[in-house]
Amino acid sequence: MNEVELRKLQMTGGASYTVSLPKDWVKEQGLKVGDVVAVMPRSDSSLTLMPHEKLPAGQSKGAEITVTPQRDQDREQVLRTILAQYLAGYDIIRVSFPASSRPDLRTFLRESARKMFVGSEIIEESKDELIVQCLSSYGDLPAPKVISRMSLIAKLMLRDAVDSLKGRDPAMAEEIVRRDEEVDRFYLFIIRQLTMAVLNRSLILEIGLSDPRDCLVYRVVSKSLERIADHATTIAKMSAGIESPLPPRLIDEISKASDLTISVLEDALKSLAKSDGSLANKSIALAESVEREAESVMDKLFSFKLSQKSIVAVRLALESLKRISEYSEDVAEMAINLTARRTELY
Repeated sequence: MNEVELRKLQMTGGASYTVSLPKDWVKEQGLKVGDVVAVMPRSDSSLTLMPHEKLPAGQSKGAEITVTPQRDQDREQVLRTILAQYLAGYDIIRVSFPASSRPDLRTFLRESARKMFVGSEIIEESKDELIVQCLSSYGDLPAPKVISRMSLIAKLMLRDAVDSLKGRDPAMAEEIVRRDEEVDRFYLFIIRQLTMAVLNRSLILEIGLSDPRDCLVYRVVSKSLERIADHATTIAKMSAGIESPLPPRLIDEISKASDLTISVLEDALKSLAKSDGSLANKSIALAESVEREAESVMDKLFSFKLSQKSIVAVRLALESLKRISEYSEDVAEMAINLTARRTELY
């Protein structure tokens, strides 16, 4: 039934508007006189009709994974399979192991699930089975709140990463790596949310969005924030490659480039939160300055008489600042898309 059918709106009883349903659709759904049909208004002015018994009832969906003796040798492959089921929206993931399975595989999967999945619990574990239960209610952590949390962590990671580079602070660098794992957890959770919303449009409002098209915006923004956190981690790790204190003049040059990068990111995030197209365009324009500034510092590196290892570390950190600026531009562009949508005319 792909054809468009035009039907007249009628009034019954002087108060209710009615429209007849296509006979073929009613038969396909197995409906009969007296059955209840759910009617769901959408933000695009359309209505979605669905037999009442087919509405999601909140019951847990389960997936089963059987680890074969061959796959038992590759724990990363097993973890990727579990991750795929998590992102697909399954609430209960049951992993069965062969009798020859090593105990360290179960330990690895258990700890990985707790580290990677928001709200996950190991509800049962034995030598031949591991059952992971995942958070199934999104109301307590809607998509905008997840993005807000990711934004804050990523922004603070960037600030601290630059400080760890300038101060050659490996302890701070290790802390930033741990915070990157938190960003990754939120990233996987929001991808899970958006996947479920695409499959079931009734979840759009539950995850805090007002329009199905916002799913694409939040998908791009979440990926950009995840990559920004990765590059902040790269900058922090470069502190271990600085073999001697950096010259004050070079620190000033790095600070100027990093301050510009932080401004680009902050403006992009604010423009997204406020749907402010003007601020988003400011962020995009400022991003061009970051590239020029970073390139300028790179051109001067050899004049500071650093060791080869230190030059490589600083150069990679500056490259990451450029990439962070580019990902911030992506966030700003998504803010512009949201702004256009809020003001579109009909």
